Amino acid sequence: MFNKHWSPNAEVTVLGYNFPTFDLPDNFKFISLGKQEEYGREWTTALIPYFTHMQLPDEYFIYLADDYYILDVNEFLMYEAEKHMIDGIEKVHLTNFSNRVFNEEKDVNFNIWDQDAKYRLALQPTFIRRDYFLKYLNTGKTIWQYERNFNDPRNDGAQILVAKQNIVSYSNFSTHRGIAPIQMSKIRKEDLDILKQLGVF
Repeated sequence: MFNKHWSPNAEVTVLGYNFPTFDLPDNFKFISLGKQEEYGREWTTALIPYFTHMQLPDEYFIYLADDYYILDVNEFLMYEAEKHMIDGIEKVHLTNFSNRVFNEEKDVNFNIWDQDAKYRLALQPTFIRRDYFLKYLNTGKTIWQYERNFNDPRNDGAQILVAKQNIVSYSNFSTHRGIAPIQMSKIRKEDLDILKQLGVF
């Protein structure tokens, strides 16, 4: 779904634990972070060496979870989002947080997230500066504990932008509770057929 709806030329690094037992597309590479701990308790601990020891040389990157099935990408707005990262913005959310609070408009396509908002560390599809990501990546935390660290990033001065419309549209139909029908309904039939052929579900 990534290569079909985004780009087969984009360089993608998959961070995980056990190496996949299937072939990845040519533009994907897999890096093992070691042994996975129960319930992902060491999620932050596993990531810190990769981002600290310059295995990722880029100053910023796009974060995506492995259960995001890409449905569409607005290439023009993606270009605009990256321009903000080049200008030094700490984070640009690539989805529209319509139920969040914004304190002002940045430009015609982006709002500035309030400094006192709760979910400033939310891990929706997002551009994020490596140093800012590392700043709150404390050891021994799950991904949910990282996102729900409400107090530390409040009023930290970092400018976080949120797209007024989705730059990356995706379906998150596979959850720890099972299949989410509403998310499933977002996927085109032709894509569902491909996922079935691949044995995803």
